[in-house]
Amino acid sequence: MTAIELTVDDRLAWVERQYWIDKDVALAAAEDWLAELGAGEHGALSRRLEVQIASIMTRRGDPSQGATDVQRILRWAERHGELTLQSRCHDVLGSVFEMVGDRALALEHAVATNDLLSESESPLMRAAARLTLADALGSTGSFDEARRRYNEALRLVIDDPETSIRYMILNNLAFTEYLAGNQDDALVAVESLLALSELNNRPIGMYARDTIARVYLSAGRLEEAEATLVAAIEAKPVDFHPDSIAAAQVTLAETCRRRGHLDEAQAVVDQCRELTRENGLVRWATELMREQAEIYAEREDFRAAFQAYRSYHEQSIALGASENEARGRILEAMFQTAESRRESERYREMAERDPLTELRNRRFVDEHLSNLLSLLREGGAPIAIAMIDVDHFKRINDTLSHEVGDDVLRTLGRILTQAVASVPGAIAARLGGEEFLLILPAHDAAAAGALCEKVRLDVAGHDWSPIDAGLRVTVSLGVALAPDDAATSSSLLRAADVRMYVAKRDGRNRVVHAGA
Repeated sequence: MTAIELTVDDRLAWVERQYWIDKDVALAAAEDWLAELGAGEHGALSRRLEVQIASIMTRRGDPSQGATDVQRILRWAERHGELTLQSRCHDVLGSVFEMVGDRALALEHAVATNDLLSESESPLMRAAARLTLADALGSTGSFDEARRRYNEALRLVIDDPETSIRYMILNNLAFTEYLAGNQDDALVAVESLLALSELNNRPIGMYARDTIARVYLSAGRLEEAEATLVAAIEAKPVDFHPDSIAAAQVTLAETCRRRGHLDEAQAVVDQCRELTRENGLVRWATELMREQAEIYAEREDFRAAFQAYRSYHEQSIALGASENEARGRILEAMFQTAESRRESERYREMAERDPLTELRNRRFVDEHLSNLLSLLREGGAPIAIAMIDVDHFKRINDTLSHEVGDDVLRTLGRILTQAVASVPGAIAARLGGEEFLLILPAHDAAAAGALCEKVRLDVAGHDWSPIDAGLRVTVSLGVALAPDDAATSSSLLRAADVRMYVAKRDGRNRVVHAGA
């Protein structure tokens, strides 16, 4: 079965699974699906695909653009309560902060990745989240906690032979144990990695081979370290590209030197120097200079060793400055995106508020009510709305002044706000003129009728004399329910509007609903 024949949910799971099988396939599948969806609003689906693309691209180039895109998607996911999408976003952002050296924020995002992930998610995605957390914990030196999360991740995918995640878990576990100085535990992880590769007849990548060789080096198993790297370079695995080759060659040069094979070590250094020069691999060129100094020292050419070490020191400083500059660019881009988001949200907030009463306005009502009704169609709770009109408001304006009328509307706005303050998710809005609306989630006819009757009494019993002596204000309310009265926003508002006019026709200062 191809991805096209699957349901939307199954197809999305298939696309996201490809990330751990073949990232080129994963990238193409996500891009093709986005193109197929075309322009328009596609909710969490299109954004899940965008996050997958950003995740791959941040690891292949400048992560600043991917990070800003994912930040934008995260804010959308937070506004719409899309927890799975939030988890995916935090995963990518954690990787970005790990890249730029902010381990504290990397850990914060890794924790959020796991906290937001449902236990109903596939074992693969849960393992990926645990892996992210383990890597972040290891980077901060919490080796025991990191080890526990690596083992949790491994148990989740122990029977998954298709993806590469088990190899990455074991590789990262081995490297974390190596960093912690736990030589025996690092060797156990390496042997498990090699056994898994042999069992599934699956080659191990260059980076993993470099980890294995480093662990062998720390254990004094120099011959095995050299054989591991030589075999990897000859095999040209899937991640055989300049960066991984240079990493392996630096380790191979050290291995040859420590075995006393200085000519071989120098030959590897010369090859690696050419590779780093051709591909601009500053980091490995710097590490290579340190190894060159060690080779000179072994040959007792101390003048050349001193010069090489000085060059290594100078390059290290330059590399640090360059990395800091790159980090600065990424963080600046992320900061500017956050600032832009806050500014746009401020203007959005202003655009969705009535300036006179500070209640929500018609624009907000149209979008918010449509979203609530969409949730209702997916099995959500019923919704009640109440259309409210100020009785004889034209008379107030004409006889007392528009300033008094404005004061009445502002005061009514405060009464309505207070009336719904204890109702989760309730909204008080001004639709225009003297018309107002209450949106009451999870309210049936009885509950909505009781609350609206209280609003009517609160308005009629309010002391309006501070605005104008002898002023009396009442309101008429029409209540409609979804799904009983209507299932669309326009139909529901129309039903409430009709009942409000019935209330005015029948004498005003009353509530009319289906049961009245």
